[in-house]
Amino acid sequence: MTVKAQDTSKLDARLRQYIYRHFVRKGAAPKVAEMATALSASRPRIKESLSRLAQGHAIVLQENGELWRAAPFSAVATAFPVQVGKRRWWANCIWDALGIPAMLHEDGQIDASCACCNLEMIVKIKGQKVATKEGIIHFAVPARHWYDNIVFT
Repeated sequence: MTVKAQDTSKLDARLRQYIYRHFVRKGAAPKVAEMATALSASRPRIKESLSRLAQGHAIVLQENGELWRAAPFSAVATAFPVQVGKRRWWANCIWDALGIPAMLHEDGQIDASCACCNLEMIVKIKGQKVATKEGIIHFAVPARHWYDNIVFT
């Protein structure tokens, strides 16, 4: 591996870690400008790193180059709010919503609703398990095709 490849690989790893730590601490995605400042890197270098991370499906970017998603966290409000203690995050789907309490190793609650009829569907997580006894989780797209159109999925 060349020195430049090592440098970009290190930046990518540092950036990815920064993104996740920011999501956990702040409940929101960092902006490109914040990432550049925090990592003492230029905005173009951060954008290049974000592009590489997006190509590897580690994150998904919005059209404006800002974060849309760093699974399991969503950078935008969705129909899958996740509450852990007094903290709250958004997830893009039920699969990601289940991943937030699992990632944090804490109990939580997902205040989802049925996509068909908008009926409230609360999912409680206790002791790393789904504690809600009723409900259906439906995956309309097989996992191997999620990134064919991640926004639809």
